[in-house]
Amino acid sequence: MLNKRKLVFCIMLAVLAAALQAVPRILGTAFAFAAILGGFPVYIAAGLNWALGIAVYLTAAYITSIINISEALFFVCTNGIIGLSLGILKNRFGSIYFAPAPSALIVISMLFAVNYLFEISIFGYSALKTPIVQAFTLFLPLYIYCLIYLKLAMFADTLLYKYIDLDAH
Repeated sequence: MLNKRKLVFCIMLAVLAAALQAVPRILGTAFAFAAILGGFPVYIAAGLNWALGIAVYLTAAYITSIINISEALFFVCTNGIIGLSLGILKNRFGSIYFAPAPSALIVISMLFAVNYLFEISIFGYSALKTPIVQAFTLFLPLYIYCLIYLKLAMFADTLLYKYIDLDAH
């Protein structure tokens, strides 16, 4: 049985994720850093329950697509999927240093899908012509990004649970 408090909280998280992703479109590119934070609400929801995380991820992507389809695509392929995968995977490993690796691989897969299947140029002209070389080149920076993202999300998660009790009916 789903707790009503968790359901309302997840609805607020989905709206928050979409709002954070839309900030650069609404307020200008000076606020592009806010889009990075759009994955945090998804991370928090996925930490509660993987199904809630997926629901928040898809709902936020849909709301963002109403505002701007390119921001929705960016959310789906980068920060949203990072928040979702880290939220699901962080407790699956003995150490937090293993969870960013699958997340980085998922982002690389998403970027390749956009670049090669949908022919939306992400990589532009690259001296690294083969996808395997591009994947190896992208992995370390994305791993570091996901690790920093995970540490910041865990800090935000700790602060959140310090002030909000979601287990009460």
